[in-house]
Amino acid sequence: MIPRTEQRSSSSRWLYRIDHYSSLPWAALVVAFVLVVTIAVGAWMRFSPGWLIGFETGTSSITLLMLFVIQHTQSREQAATQRKLDELLRATPDAETGLILLEEASDDEMRDVESDLRDSKRNETTSSGSDRSPPEPPPPQRVPSARG
Repeated sequence: MIPRTEQRSSSSRWLYRIDHYSSLPWAALVVAFVLVVTIAVGAWMRFSPGWLIGFETGTSSITLLMLFVIQHTQSREQAATQRKLDELLRATPDAETGLILLEEASDDEMRDVESDLRDSKRNETTSSGSDRSPPEPPPPQRVPSARG
């Protein structure tokens, strides 16, 4: 089943469908079958230079196409996931709203936020540990001897 893609541009729909169908299990079987047939034809042609050039060109073209297809769909899905997480941050009352759109911050800002979060986490663990005293070990119990 393909999710609805009517809202996307025609190229995005096309790339998404290629990605969707190429990830199905039968696609791997089709590729394996085509590869076996191609190698058999190559062996029949004694792997002539023309066959080798065609094979290498075909595999390189398909690899390059799939690179762009996968990049497009992964980028789109990652952006959608990020928007959903941003919405969760907005909806949560105690959340740090400064983290919304953090993925667009500079590297220095990212390091500062990471450092601040690490410091606050460290402060939480030290303050929660100082409120309680460590539990005392149980007193040793005397075991009655068999001699009695």
